[in-house]
Amino acid sequence: MTALDVSGAAISVIGEHGNQSTVCVSGRLAGRLDALQFELGEGPGLQALTTRSPVLCSDLAHVPDSAWPVFLGAARELGVGAIFSFPMMLGTAVVGVVDLITTTPRPADAEFISRAQALTRDVALTAVERALTAAQQHSSPESDQSPALRREVHQATGIIISQLALSAPDAFARLQAHAFSTGRPIDDVARDIVTRVLEFDPLTE
Repeated sequence: MTALDVSGAAISVIGEHGNQSTVCVSGRLAGRLDALQFELGEGPGLQALTTRSPVLCSDLAHVPDSAWPVFLGAARELGVGAIFSFPMMLGTAVVGVVDLITTTPRPADAEFISRAQALTRDVALTAVERALTAAQQHSSPESDQSPALRREVHQATGIIISQLALSAPDAFARLQAHAFSTGRPIDDVARDIVTRVLEFDPLTE
């Protein structure tokens, strides 16, 4: 953050089945922006993963609403001025994304992009190792700096697969839709599913 003069950063790792683990965020704002993309299934970080190229939004006020219809409004309400997303690569494989944010608009010149890409390469292996270690240590604690390993989301997706006989992508989409329609964080909904407070009925879904 100091080297790039940004307000916040989030580092997420994506598994081979699309499972996302957020291994590090700089604070609540970066954490909420990361969670929003995960919950909504849209945003610059997800676009960077898909295109394997940086997504540079120097001024959110001038990004067309059609780009990410729900995410943009939420990000602006949180006071985010700019977002820059860089795909993390190990060799030719995309293993995650680094999202950088500022609270005011700022340009992304060639020096900024080059330095951000270099730092993204530097953290890629460590980020993957941290995600793998956390996945193997089911009791490892989450914290403000590592808030969203999302084991319960993955568990809840598996439960929905069983309840509704859906594919994994469709089950996760159903989880996202329920969280969005009820205005609740996806992690909270997942916790209710795992603890059996909430169940999906195949006859009404």
